[in-house]
Amino acid sequence: MSELLFSANVVLPMAIMLGLGYAFLKTGFFTRDFVKSGNRLCFYVLLSCSLLKNLYDSVIEGFPAEIVIFTVVAILSEFVLSFFFARALSDRKNQIGVIIQGCVRSNFVYMGLPLSTLMFTDSVLIAQTSNKISILSIFVVPLFNILAVIALTIYGDSTDHGKMLARTCRNLIKNPIIISIGAGLAVLFVRMVFPQSAFFVRDHLSFIYKALGYLASMSTPLALLMVGAGLDFSHSVTNMKKLVGTVAAKNLVFPAVILLAAYLSHRFSEVDYAVLVSVFASP
Repeated sequence: MSELLFSANVVLPMAIMLGLGYAFLKTGFFTRDFVKSGNRLCFYVLLSCSLLKNLYDSVIEGFPAEIVIFTVVAILSEFVLSFFFARALSDRKNQIGVIIQGCVRSNFVYMGLPLSTLMFTDSVLIAQTSNKISILSIFVVPLFNILAVIALTIYGDSTDHGKMLARTCRNLIKNPIIISIGAGLAVLFVRMVFPQSAFFVRDHLSFIYKALGYLASMSTPLALLMVGAGLDFSHSVTNMKKLVGTVAAKNLVFPAVILLAAYLSHRFSEVDYAVLVSVFASP
């Protein structure tokens, strides 16, 4: 019972926010234009500020090489296995790439970050989790995007794969989340070269740091409301078999196998498990 209560306390806050977003749209409290603008605000500003602030606040005492390597290898393994799973689940070329992406790519930024920190009440563990997730995002977010490009290019409707790949790569470079990670990396590099300037903005230009913090704190609640408002169940019945199969692989089969492999390795802490859940079990 205690495990069930723990899981409910972790998952239900996000489920409630998603449900509220859906209800607000259906009752007219949100309009389609508001949801469209809210999604743009989250994607281009708030989530980027959140990632940048998390990276700025990171204190790198030692690079978490083991969990980074384990996560990257696990994602690549998921990707390869998903090719076989997707081809078995659908014979339509334009659906296979979507299924592969659905099996591998988690909503790490929108839902993974709050999911992992909800697992703890201790401020020290929450800080350690946020620190590791910030560092891991440097590798996970670009990797998810690159693999999505590969899957959707191979199984897309376009016959000119080179042109499609070039266009997608340009969009990837302009992705604000990728740009914010690059800015965070630049901050970490400057901090290593000039240790005395580690938290100059926070300590001497606090008005900038506080404004960044306000924007970052808005990202999770607004993003969850916008995701909930964007839920569309109109095609769920006609694609139920593929939907259930993809969701089961993404949120049950792959996370179970990966977490079991992590457990059997005896190399990871409770914070590491929280990070792995955020990467592999986020919908």
